[in-house]
Amino acid sequence: MPENFYSIGEVLAVLSEEFPDVTISKIRFLESQGLINPERTSAGYRKFTKSEVDRLRFILREQKDNFLPLRVIRDRLEGETSDGLLRPEDVTDPSMPRGIRVPSTGHPTHRLASQRVGSEQGAPVHDESSGKRGTRKRPERLTRDDMLEATGVTSEMLATLEKMKFVRPLMVGSEPYYDETDRDIVHLAGRLASFGIDSRLLMAWRLSAEREADVFEPLVRAVMSRRGADIAGNAGPRATTSTQDDALKLLDDLIVLGEELRTALLRNVTKGLRNEA
Repeated sequence: MPENFYSIGEVLAVLSEEFPDVTISKIRFLESQGLINPERTSAGYRKFTKSEVDRLRFILREQKDNFLPLRVIRDRLEGETSDGLLRPEDVTDPSMPRGIRVPSTGHPTHRLASQRVGSEQGAPVHDESSGKRGTRKRPERLTRDDMLEATGVTSEMLATLEKMKFVRPLMVGSEPYYDETDRDIVHLAGRLASFGIDSRLLMAWRLSAEREADVFEPLVRAVMSRRGADIAGNAGPRATTSTQDDALKLLDDLIVLGEELRTALLRNVTKGLRNEA
């Protein structure tokens, strides 16, 4: 019997009741950190097995209930037996899923996961175990029809979001092409619109994101500047690749931390509404 797969949107729907703060960006970040490893369709879309959804649920519960950092969660996931499964006693919460498949540090999939930070940036990856350099997967490309089908928004709403500079498609001749981040933005804007939030009100989110990026930029550029120093000092391609990966990882970490702080602050300032409900 063939195994059922979930799209990233279906995974979000499955998890949103227990984890209302989870977003597509959060799931993608956990993938970039090697904590989950969804398969891909021939068109490049993520597809999740039930065990991968259970693994994601475990990670989110550890963050929510035990306030564990990703490093500690990764260590717990790597506490495997010879058959590759978590020991039941390693799961502190009895409600946690059992039988989560986790590769050991020597397993090839673990090495691939460690290279996946920034894997959609199109830059080369260095595999220390083989001494070879590979090529990261190119970002996803979606046509306008792909975008409308994937997000469920109307062509009028997509045009409005483009006009407001929420998404900036790459124009190839007269044809627009979108990436995964564009798709996430349109999908989330569509969900907010379904609750009655007009597209014009979304500008508050865009301005907030731009201000947050202004805070992160000097920190990331400071790490990137070390790459320039490496090049000037002839430190070699391995050092410069490592510095580039450090900068990308820092940016990813800052984005997630900013997202979590923003969520906590929003919950704090809406306490009054919760008390009235």
